[in-house]
Amino acid sequence: MNLERLQEELALMVRDSTHEDFYTDWINDAVLEIASDFELPGLKLKEPASLETTESDWLYDLPATYHKKVFKCRNSNGDEITVGRRIQTIEEIDYDHDETDDYVTTIAVEADQIAIFPMAEDTLSLWFYRLPVDMSESTDEPDGIPAAYHERVIIPKIIIKESAVLQDLTIQFPPNYFQQMYSNGLYGSAAGDVGMINYFAKSKGFKKHGGRDPLP
Repeated sequence: MNLERLQEELALMVRDSTHEDFYTDWINDAVLEIASDFELPGLKLKEPASLETTESDWLYDLPATYHKKVFKCRNSNGDEITVGRRIQTIEEIDYDHDETDDYVTTIAVEADQIAIFPMAEDTLSLWFYRLPVDMSESTDEPDGIPAAYHERVIIPKIIIKESAVLQDLTIQFPPNYFQQMYSNGLYGSAAGDVGMINYFAKSKGFKKHGGRDPLP
């Protein structure tokens, strides 16, 4: 479902056209918030982003495409390095930030910044969840959300998110209608509809834990 279709679906839910100028922003904001709340496989980097470091700095801005969770990092030697979740991690290792070496061995990510240890002239390869690309053209489609869940997840998310504005404009729907619609879209319903989160889990396939491979 592209941006134009999503706008049309939203217009069916809202009985007032005075807010149509906000629809594109609302749709993009809803996609971003869903991407913030869940680890969407389509936004998980398969090819890393690069970050150049120097021997004189220990704190850097993350790439502009970064959204959340650096889940893997390698230095230019190909070593997989430790990823901390708080910049304080680096300060505990090197409070004065004066140690240098040939390669970075530890990083810590907090907000939109990355701290490194030791300081080094290095090239880091970073794997993370990127920002969804904003939709602006009518043919643009939501980034990272499977087509089957565009209407089931994005539309109710918008109504819930913008409830302060829309509460008097969607009065024909029962109480908690959109909360239930959103929940069903995410986790499935009693009718047997598969929710988006369950769909992602099934898409990963069976994961074997330990033991020997079966004989052919």
